[in-house]
Amino acid sequence: MTTDKQNTIQVALPIPFANSLTYLLPDTITRDENLIGTRVIVPFRNKQMVAIVLSIKASGYTKNLKYISHCVDDSSFLPKSLLGFLHQVHTYYLTPLGEVIFCAVPKWYKNIKNPALPKELWWQVKNRLTSKDIAIQLKSRKQENIYHYLLDNGPLQSKSMTHIETNASAHCKALEKKGMLIKSDLCFVDAHPPPDPDFTLTSDQSKAFKTINDSTGFSSFLLDGITGSGKTEIYIRLVKQLIAVKKQALVLVPEIGLTPQLFHEFAKRIHGRVAVFHSGLTDIARARAWSKAKSGDIDVIVATRSGIFTPFKKLGMIIVDEEHDLSFKQQDGFRYSARDLAVLRGNLEKIPVVLGSATPCLETLNNAVNNKYTWLKLRSRTNKQALPTISLMDVRQHKMHKGLSKQVLQLIKDEIEKDNQALVFLNRRGWSPKLSCQDCGWVAECDECDTYLTYHKHIHRLRCHHCERLYGLPEFCPECGSQKIETMGVGTEKIHQGLSNSLKDTKIIRVDRDTVKTPNQWQRTVDEIKTGIPCVMIGTQMLSKGHDFPNLTLVVIVNVDNSFFSIDFRATEHLSQLMVQVSGRAGRKDKEGKVVIQTQCPQHEFFKLLLGKSYESYALHEIQLRREVGFPPGSFMAIIRGRSRNEKTLNDFFEHILENTTENPTVSILGPIPAPMYKKMGQYQMQLIFNGNERKSLHQTLKQIIENLANNKMCNNVIWSLDLDPINLS
Repeated sequence: MTTDKQNTIQVALPIPFANSLTYLLPDTITRDENLIGTRVIVPFRNKQMVAIVLSIKASGYTKNLKYISHCVDDSSFLPKSLLGFLHQVHTYYLTPLGEVIFCAVPKWYKNIKNPALPKELWWQVKNRLTSKDIAIQLKSRKQENIYHYLLDNGPLQSKSMTHIETNASAHCKALEKKGMLIKSDLCFVDAHPPPDPDFTLTSDQSKAFKTINDSTGFSSFLLDGITGSGKTEIYIRLVKQLIAVKKQALVLVPEIGLTPQLFHEFAKRIHGRVAVFHSGLTDIARARAWSKAKSGDIDVIVATRSGIFTPFKKLGMIIVDEEHDLSFKQQDGFRYSARDLAVLRGNLEKIPVVLGSATPCLETLNNAVNNKYTWLKLRSRTNKQALPTISLMDVRQHKMHKGLSKQVLQLIKDEIEKDNQALVFLNRRGWSPKLSCQDCGWVAECDECDTYLTYHKHIHRLRCHHCERLYGLPEFCPECGSQKIETMGVGTEKIHQGLSNSLKDTKIIRVDRDTVKTPNQWQRTVDEIKTGIPCVMIGTQMLSKGHDFPNLTLVVIVNVDNSFFSIDFRATEHLSQLMVQVSGRAGRKDKEGKVVIQTQCPQHEFFKLLLGKSYESYALHEIQLRREVGFPPGSFMAIIRGRSRNEKTLNDFFEHILENTTENPTVSILGPIPAPMYKKMGQYQMQLIFNGNERKSLHQTLKQIIENLANNKMCNNVIWSLDLDPINLS
């Protein structure tokens, strides 16, 4: 109906079918531009939901519109600059605006009713005491353990020390009464003046620091430094300069396991307030860090990928450490790249962005080659130590014992006898990746997924690593009835037992998702390794990057050959990054490092480029190959993935897309084709792969498809997603 114009507002809700919805504004609420960015409660499908106000306007057509229930905030909840950034993100990723906005909002703030955020307590040593003073004041061994742990790792919350002492909170309070600890409701690092480094920057470091520090406005920098070249030192000095002029910094790291480590590096050196932000925190802790950054009460946020959406009062720089890491790409739901969004946000906020890595991803390196990013190289280690020597071992010529050759076992024994540490890297957990019949070739597969089952000896079960379904072991082959059923291949569990049998008096530490399941378990493991005790670590990617173990001198890399036969054109890129990162764990202090790679393909061109020359040589060669065949970064790619329990429904869905998509000569479409894993968790999976010469034309094609699928009933029985700039084809 048409009436006198009434005030209406556009709001964002976390819904997949609309960018915004319109509601009426009651007379009791003043029509004010300050409403934009605030939270309001609105009725939606017979329930109340939190929404974000996007705009206000007077409208004469208000038929069937509902009134908002009430306002939650007195002032803007999402700053205007952040809303502008989120709108750009929505435009690029073609994801509904409401989904993008609510991806940026901590869960605490999505609730209809919440009490005030409770305070948290951080503890730090007040004064460094002599051993004599400690003996006088600390009569309790437990208090002494807490004191020393805080001295080395503080500031910390008491819950982060429960692996040291179970009742850490009570011990902290007792130490506070003795005047040995101080507390704060913010993470503070100003209990005592930050120490000056006992070294000077290398010439490469000095050049890189000056180039970034002297920049004004928006610039993107690739800090390309070999492992141990001192990238973290540059980060710290840049952030210290920012804090001195009352600005804030956002430091992104790829995984939760790396967050505390970098956080403590900053905490020891920076005279300011630092907080962490990642999915492992409670809803309250995430909301607190988010709000304190917005109000300017925090100087530095060290965060995983979702931290890119944190509001800041005066953001001065974004740093992305290990920018190549796959963890920066969200792999489900809203599939954004935190690295790419860091560059976008830096551009909008007119601030510098630093992308650091020893193995830059090819897209970043290509931008540096084309002068879109300033390329800063660090090619020497700060301790002047040479990079570890790397050798290939042709396992076809050697007898193997539970995944390791006898020569490798001897090398490990030699390092242990020298009181050093060794790391065996294998990115495959469990005992064995296959159970097979030796007579007919039958292999145990998951009923719900197109994948082999992995044997886990400690539970004596077969497990699917995709749907986590467990199976018992068959006594007879279900195909031919044979009893000759054996495991094939190796996993971390099998190597662990082999090393335990060969090195009976040596500490063996296995680090994978089966042995390390909680943050406290992870911290306890890292603390034990850092004591420097002679030991052998067996690890997956959890140990491959970012960690500094001074006594680690030997790295053995197992089972790298599968990447050479992968259907994913990025497989060798990911392998090269993983190998360089793992190799960089060896010889980081004053001891020589060695790396041994077990392979059946020692003559492969990959090894000649990567080991014979450098990662840069391999990467530039790979970029040229990609350009020649028209793959990223020489083109722009997107994938539409779909899954359904009905194969025909899935085929019809993709055929409908093709029939209703206007042909574009600059965009090629491959498919529909089965996904690399055609069946997963009982659902069939297919995909369309789009490859465009121009980003704009690719976007036009994808936008047409999404508009066609909007409210299309064909989507009811198909779960589909759009992945722009995919990092893999699976």
